[in-house]
Amino acid sequence: MLSRKFYINIIIRILFILITCLVFIPFIGNEEKLFTVLSLIVLVVIQIYLLLNYINRFNMEVANFFSALKTNDASFAFHDNIFPYISTKVRNDIEHIRNQLFNITELKEIQQSYFKTVIETAQTGLISIDETGKIELINRCALDLLNINKISHIKALENIHPSLYQIIQNASAGFEKSILIKGKTKAIPLSIKVAEFKQKKTCFKLVSFQNIESELKDKEIESWHKLIRVLTHEINNTVSPITSLASSIEKLYQNSNNKKITKAEVSDSIIDKTYEGLHLISQRGEGLIEFVNNYRNIASLKTMNFSLFKVAELFYNLELLMKNKLDVKSIRFFIDVKPIDLEIKADKKFIEQIFINLIKNSIDSIHTDSGIISLKAFKNEENKIILEIKDNGAGIPEEIIDQIFIPFFTTKKDGSGIGLSLAQQIMRLHGGDISVISTPNIETTFILSF
Repeated sequence: MLSRKFYINIIIRILFILITCLVFIPFIGNEEKLFTVLSLIVLVVIQIYLLLNYINRFNMEVANFFSALKTNDASFAFHDNIFPYISTKVRNDIEHIRNQLFNITELKEIQQSYFKTVIETAQTGLISIDETGKIELINRCALDLLNINKISHIKALENIHPSLYQIIQNASAGFEKSILIKGKTKAIPLSIKVAEFKQKKTCFKLVSFQNIESELKDKEIESWHKLIRVLTHEINNTVSPITSLASSIEKLYQNSNNKKITKAEVSDSIIDKTYEGLHLISQRGEGLIEFVNNYRNIASLKTMNFSLFKVAELFYNLELLMKNKLDVKSIRFFIDVKPIDLEIKADKKFIEQIFINLIKNSIDSIHTDSGIISLKAFKNEENKIILEIKDNGAGIPEEIIDQIFIPFFTTKKDGSGIGLSLAQQIMRLHGGDISVISTPNIETTFILSF
């Protein structure tokens, strides 16, 4: 590591000390040369001090070099008086290390600048919080959404946005939810996600939230368009036959000149046809009234009567309730609840209504002698309660699966199209969700998550 120049310097210093000592020997015990003896002793001490200082200074420079390595300080350089005493190979290695450190530091600074720019310009609000609630990072989007200029601790949100504060305090990794917070002039809908990570033995919570107002409006408009199409279709299906029948009845009471016939010209045949037409008009009118009532049932559903009940008890009651219909098609029925004493807080009447409708749909979809319907309940990794109904029936075609929850959409000849849309409304009032996965002619699963 050390150059020959360093060793020569050390040897010369040691030789000077030895020479001084040799000069000192003849004067030992000579009281007349006391001043000379003392001078030589002082000279030896000074030479030893200079030698040790030289070595220590070199050691200190080496120690500083390794300290610089630890802190990734690429600006470190050996003192001009020390650098020449290091061997050429080591000097080259040190320069290489310095260049590597400089490149790494420069790259790190570029990356930090890049990530800082990405975070600051992101359209998603980001807050990073340590275990004590101290905010380590918050971007401009988050400050704008929360309508604040500066914040250093999450506790400051307690009075400004209490709902968001509670979520940040209590939520764990994987948490997702949509909430409303107070904006400058109106409430703002936010989609919130929570992640957790560890850095240098410290746990951090990363909360991201996004304004979903435009997405909700788009969804709302899309839902209205779908609903208007369905309503138009259903009303046309009812009104068109009524108009046609009314026109046909009107023609019964007209002669060839399109003039109204006299009472004498009204035959029994005309009366019979009129009665039949009016009867059909009455039926279509009743169908339209039923359609309106069904729509009212969906629109007026607002409150739930929550109670705690065992899921297994619900499933076994459903099996007894649907036993006759299952036996007609020889359908096997399975129940799997884990744990067996799993309980759920919900409106039992409405959840039972959802499953009755789903079981009926499953029965209708099975056209073989080996039909299977299974009910399953469990808690998933996110500690959500999941209720599933699975069958091996005909399934749902891919081209209509995204329409089955639209009010009044049905593929059944005598169906009302409110069962699944009502189920979705009920699940939303429970703060949950209903979804479906279907592979036609193999398996269909409806999933209720609470």
